[in-house]
Amino acid sequence: MTAVAHQPIANETSTDDLLRETVATQFDPRWGSPFWLNRAAQRGVDGLHDLRSLEDLRVLGTLTPRDIASCPLDMFIPRSVASDLSRYLFAQTGGTTGRGTWTLYQTERFQEAFVAPFVAAARAAGFPMGERWLYVGPSGPHIIGRAARAIARAVGSPEPFCIDFDPRWARRIGGSAFARERYIAHLIEQCVGVLEVTPVGVLFVTPPLGLSLADAMSAVQREAVRGLHYGGMRLTAEVRDELGERFPNAIHLSGYGNTLLGCAPELCVSPGRGPAYFPYGQRMQYALHDTAGRPVANGEIGRVSATRLDPDFFLCNLLERDEATRITLPAGAPIGFYQDGLLDPHPLERERLPVASGLY
Repeated sequence: MTAVAHQPIANETSTDDLLRETVATQFDPRWGSPFWLNRAAQRGVDGLHDLRSLEDLRVLGTLTPRDIASCPLDMFIPRSVASDLSRYLFAQTGGTTGRGTWTLYQTERFQEAFVAPFVAAARAAGFPMGERWLYVGPSGPHIIGRAARAIARAVGSPEPFCIDFDPRWARRIGGSAFARERYIAHLIEQCVGVLEVTPVGVLFVTPPLGLSLADAMSAVQREAVRGLHYGGMRLTAEVRDELGERFPNAIHLSGYGNTLLGCAPELCVSPGRGPAYFPYGQRMQYALHDTAGRPVANGEIGRVSATRLDPDFFLCNLLERDEATRITLPAGAPIGFYQDGLLDPHPLERERLPVASGLY
């Protein structure tokens, strides 16, 4: 089946142009967003005149998910767009480091943040197009469920089959191994129910549930899977190799990101090495810094921070819970990728950040 896919964006808007548009919207004295106008006033910053480059954004300080969660969503929405939000999607983070945090995306920017990156990476990797999908992940306020539906349609597939999956309830189970296994069995039973009535060519799943599902599938069902897309949790080289053995005929493709920022897909796969992720376009800017706050060089490890240059929802110097190795963009990267990437992002142990993990 020939896919009708979302076209990757070209490098038509420079980072500086996008920054100027974002600053003009967010820091307009009358129509800007209350949060950033307050932050600028507290730091003695004239946003419209002082913020002309990514380097200038340092004067705004860092941001954490808790900073965002502690404010009403409207504080981050520019007054110029707050009166008409009919073309926006609202979504909440999964709460792996605390209270869930709300954000919003204009429908076109949702495509740029989640759909176009996957399509570009999928084409480059030879990911199957037009297959039936089984999505094994959360819906509700979580944006990943909407993204799964949108990217499946973008590669010529019908609406994915899906299951009931509540990651917050799974975390409440805590250290009870028996309760956790019962919940996993509940999820896998639903998946098996789908596989019994229809062939599935693509699985969109978290790595641990991919392993559990593989155990419940027949060899014929596993061999029929042509593509696996991983999200929601870290994918290690060891787990990837194991999943590669379970699904020998599949293209394996993972993504790194979150609800607040968007998704950076995997572009290059090397056996025995963790995934390498690259931001798409200019709207999401990753940075890696050492313990003194200095940018790291290529090949060095640093803590991940990110800036989201969406004029209608701006995030600046957002500290992530991960560290990663800075890696250069591979030669021949698809159109739409221009920045250095992140190799094997993983939780930052030295900060001892409370991360509630499990199934998503």
